[in-house]
Amino acid sequence: MSMQEKRRRKRVAFKNWYDTTLVALDGTWSINAKLHDISDSGAKLHVDGEVTAHLCKEEFFLMITPDAKVSRRAEMVWRNGCHVGIRFVTAPRSPSCKHP
Repeated sequence: MSMQEKRRRKRVAFKNWYDTTLVALDGTWSINAKLHDISDSGAKLHVDGEVTAHLCKEEFFLMITPDAKVSRRAEMVWRNGCHVGIRFVTAPRSPSCKHP
């Protein structure tokens, strides 16, 4: 079974890779990347340069539009050279307020 057949979500592939940016949740770093394909659960990217330790260890934002008005919180799930697979994650829920 091919990788494509194992995927549960339909992906949109870009014929010409789409420029995007990965940004730390706290804004302390950013990495330029090119988007190969995307689904509602994740994406495949080509990262410019080496895959840094930041990308391997922490969650980040994928800036989907150049103006950063559309972004998704993500984490890396695999890498092969300068290609990486990311999974979209939801933000941790804040503790609920309980009223007496």
